[in-house]
Amino acid sequence: ESGTSYFVFSKDDDDDGGRQQESLEAIFGSTHHASKGEVIIPVMFGRTIKVTRANEDSGCAWFDFGELCHQPLGAADYISLCSCFPTLIVDKVPQLGANYHNEARRFVTLIDACYELRTRLVIGAEVPLKDLFVDFDATLESTDGDEELMTTAAEETSESWLSGKGGSSSSFSTTMIRTKDGGNMEWSATGRVGVSLAQLSAVNDVSFSFKRAASRLVEMSGNEWGRQQ
Repeated sequence: ESGTSYFVFSKDDDDDGGRQQESLEAIFGSTHHASKGEVIIPVMFGRTIKVTRANEDSGCAWFDFGELCHQPLGAADYISLCSCFPTLIVDKVPQLGANYHNEARRFVTLIDACYELRTRLVIGAEVPLKDLFVDFDATLESTDGDEELMTTAAEETSESWLSGKGGSSSSFSTTMIRTKDGGNMEWSATGRVGVSLAQLSAVNDVSFSFKRAASRLVEMSGNEWGRQQ
């Protein structure tokens, strides 16, 4: 696997899952020093986040993916965790695609927090790192009921311009997009399936953040990554 911080297990292979569990437990450290109850971490404005499995001796906290990414947590929560623990283990991480949109964005936020604070992020996942973030097949529904695959359009798009007179606010102009294969197509708030450039930009931003997160995970998997307790 990539470095010593990313472990893959097969749901159909008990031996493989057992080896992964042993690797994570070795990083977590002796259970003798593990907390017996919940550790409450202050966040801000009176908010807190609960840590149900922590090892004060190793400076490590262990979570299931659902504990951190199925909950309505944000950057402040993850930064507080990273500030308290030099190492975070996140287990049972699924492949992140269209069915895990909100969870994937939270996970990306967690990765960013760990990266900025040089916290070691140890991951137990169902798929190899190269397959963790898959193409996002989100759809956008227009007022007339048509749908369009936004990520497909985002990947095909290389240039946009205005066709007509009067600028972007004029009723005489239309937003046009040139695709990578050289073709032209209309893309405006009243044009192709009612999709705006702002919405297209938002999808591009999500796609970029996923690619950056995957790149950061590779960098963070190295043996030299992390900070002292």
